[in-house]
Amino acid sequence: MNSPFALLSLIIAIPFFGLLFALTAKDEENDEIGGRNAFNVCVFSIMANILLIWRIFMVIDEKKQTVQLFEHFSWLQSPKIDITFGVDTFALILILAVHIAVLIGVIGVRSNIYKQKSLMIFTLLFLSMITGFFVSADIFSFYIFFEAMLLPLYMLIGMFGEVRKQSVVNRFFLYNFLGAIILFAVTMYIYKHHGSVTLEKLAKLRVPKEIEFYVWAAVFVSFLSRIPIWPFHYWISSVSSGIRNPLVFIISSLLPLTGIYGFIRFLPDKSSLPVELYGTWINIIGIITMMFISLIGLINKDSQYKLFAYVTVYYIMYLIGALTTDALILMNIGFSVFSFLIIFAGMSVLSGYIYRKQESYQTNEHGFLCRVPRLSFIYSYLTIAAIGMPLSAVFINNFLILSKLLESNIRMGMLLIGTLFLVGATLLQELYKLKLSNAECPISSNDDISKKMFYFMLFVIFILLMSFIRPLWFVVG
Repeated sequence: MNSPFALLSLIIAIPFFGLLFALTAKDEENDEIGGRNAFNVCVFSIMANILLIWRIFMVIDEKKQTVQLFEHFSWLQSPKIDITFGVDTFALILILAVHIAVLIGVIGVRSNIYKQKSLMIFTLLFLSMITGFFVSADIFSFYIFFEAMLLPLYMLIGMFGEVRKQSVVNRFFLYNFLGAIILFAVTMYIYKHHGSVTLEKLAKLRVPKEIEFYVWAAVFVSFLSRIPIWPFHYWISSVSSGIRNPLVFIISSLLPLTGIYGFIRFLPDKSSLPVELYGTWINIIGIITMMFISLIGLINKDSQYKLFAYVTVYYIMYLIGALTTDALILMNIGFSVFSFLIIFAGMSVLSGYIYRKQESYQTNEHGFLCRVPRLSFIYSYLTIAAIGMPLSAVFINNFLILSKLLESNIRMGMLLIGTLFLVGATLLQELYKLKLSNAECPISSNDDISKKMFYFMLFVIFILLMSFIRPLWFVVG
């Protein structure tokens, strides 16, 4: 089915048009007025896109696992290259989750006037690129958006990430860029032998045995370069764990999702020997990485690293589930990721708020939540939901993912459960410190989050609760 009113192109274009409007926002000496206008444009663009995404859910058949709503564009005649957009339920869930997570991050930095106009502009550019990545249905558009995300991400981390060493940011960009170059070589190989194929046909392509080890090695390295798994975990953690701007942390934490999504689209329907071999090693290395990062998160005193450890462990679990290429597990991953992104986005915003208050009072986190009931309630709810309690879709879908992994490999499944337990203990440890009674804590009720922010986060909690009751509760029928 073709897309009515070019809906897929629209959800790519709206953030980009919002970017152009934000560029025209009036600048003042302190940039406050221009930044506020850009902020309003950014919020409006994201909310308009969320409404369009909801409309797309009304158009597609959410029960079908195939790509729907095709849009075809002729790009080049010689060589013959066509661009195709399309979306299935899994990709559309990810797009919606990304938009909600970014919206939470944008709301969380509304009081930050430092170069807010630039922050909103690069946020909209990244959102446009990652949306295009998820709706790409052919190898060329997939690659173009895969690489295009790096520019706004680099600018956001470099300008607002507060990373102490610029060399770390440069290496972060370089390694991701090298992964994109390797993927380009794979894309050229596929085009030379099969033409500009769609991602659906890609799963049925067969690679000649004499080069399949090299081709799949290139594919695995390309996507693993964006996932915090050994040996790539060091330079990803050195950047992400040090970011104090909640919006930038949320956006940088979306990058591993693109790597996992790449595996889902590129892996063949019938596994060959190289794919099984590389998959086995990724499972082993992934579980070891999960164990070490969860243990470091447990003993590390920095709350930002604890949140990074939580995000990393869950992403690697989703990667291991995606490597099974089981259709049921993939849909469960989609539903779980929906709540996971919303939860960690909310926790990032609240953690950033707590960090700023700690800096202003020059105090530690002990007893911070004792006198701020609104913040205490929201943070406690998100923490309990994050560890997998039945408060969001993370609970039931993680249970189904782990049950399938236990069925295929009981040892691997038990280790996964152990790492999830450790990272859950890490989050509960942080919550305990924040709620620990401390008479010397200078925080008062005046330091609580505003009522507007509280009501907004209550709406976020409502979304999480409804996702637990029914994953696609917003779809009529």
